[in-house]
Amino acid sequence: MIVRTFTFALMAAIIAFAPARADELTGEIKISKKDCRWLVRHQPAADVAYKPGINSRGHKVASADLNPEQQIKLPPIIAIPLTVPVGDLLKKGTSTQVDGSEVNVGLVTIDRKSGEVQYEGKTLVTGQTDRMVAACRDLLHGRRRK
Repeated sequence: MIVRTFTFALMAAIIAFAPARADELTGEIKISKKDCRWLVRHQPAADVAYKPGINSRGHKVASADLNPEQQIKLPPIIAIPLTVPVGDLLKKGTSTQVDGSEVNVGLVTIDRKSGEVQYEGKTLVTGQTDRMVAACRDLLHGRRRK
């Protein structure tokens, strides 16, 4: 889940760094079926999620958690610093003493409750995402969009 969330945040950050706004683009944007499947992935209802101490029929059972006091509790908002290696910014074949250093380019935050993704305080998940999800659903069901 965290890997998928990070992947989505990274994709959103890449979109944010694009030279033109999505609504200004006149060309086609291509996305693979594999990425579409991930984008429109099934999200089960809350009532089917795992509940410690409850079996599949709703009866109380001994919890499978060995020591629930030692479980890591994730914060409600996860912050991911984005960095770029300095060596990637230099001309090919150029070498300096700071090649291994990294430059901070921003901070992506993910609100775990709402799913909102922000880069430097600006929301990245907007209506564009809804349109992309709809286009992916059409692609996966073999329908062409105009």
